[in-house]
Amino acid sequence: IKPSDKQRVLEISANIWEGDDYIAQVFDEWVEDKGVFAGLWENGILVGFGKLTWLTPRDVWLEGLRKDEKTGARQVGEKLSEYYFNYLKGRKVDSIRFSTYFGNLASIKLNQKFGFEKILTLSLKSRSIEPAIKLNKRNYSKYELEDVKRYIENSSYLIGTKGFIGKGWVVHKFNDKLLQEFHRDDKILVKTESGNIKGCVIWSVEHYRNIIWISFLEAETEAILTEFIDRINVLGSNSNKAVMQILVPDGELLDFCRKAGFTSWEQEHDFLLYELPEILISKITES
Repeated sequence: IKPSDKQRVLEISANIWEGDDYIAQVFDEWVEDKGVFAGLWENGILVGFGKLTWLTPRDVWLEGLRKDEKTGARQVGEKLSEYYFNYLKGRKVDSIRFSTYFGNLASIKLNQKFGFEKILTLSLKSRSIEPAIKLNKRNYSKYELEDVKRYIENSSYLIGTKGFIGKGWVVHKFNDKLLQEFHRDDKILVKTESGNIKGCVIWSVEHYRNIIWISFLEAETEAILTEFIDRINVLGSNSNKAVMQILVPDGELLDFCRKAGFTSWEQEHDFLLYELPEILISKITES
């Protein structure tokens, strides 16, 4: 995909997610990215596209698969996937993953055909941002990043997500680099008592125009969880966001989110993470 394809790309994405697709916000970045922003043309017309992103030098993420349903094009996802796999030949790859909504049956069926396996199911929960006044940030504690890392690594949240942290629909294996990025961007809040961490929230503002995304949420009490949600509401309100969203594993946090007014689009257990087994990655990369 080249800069000259932007108008056609946006024509296709305009019909996705009721016109609220995020492709318009990422197009320029994807064109310049070191990954592969690939399109499929039939009879000289762009009928679909998708993105292969390097989350790390050895971890691949597949995203943004779109096609123009009006063209009647077939096997768009299959052809793009084969293109990506050819691109990966000879490269060192540790993982190939993607996420999808539970109702996206065509994508699920296609990728299962290629050998992808579901490794994680979470619940995408949403709550509207309410008009808010500013809260005093001094209520939150200074922290040592190593202490926050230890707290997250031992959290029920990370256990429930099998070690993954979401930034929008893209999920990353939690690591030092990711935590440092959140710290650099001032996206971490911590509550402590007597020097011990009692709760932590991490958020991100990705390429979704109306959404503030909660990437991590854990606390010892519902009072602290509620305080964190109030803070996210203020941050969202001040940034003109309409919704806060979070990926939630089963357990006490899911119960809290229900009580706190978070809802699902259609059902819980709607966010699915898929991964290609190592043996199939070896076949693709011929390594």
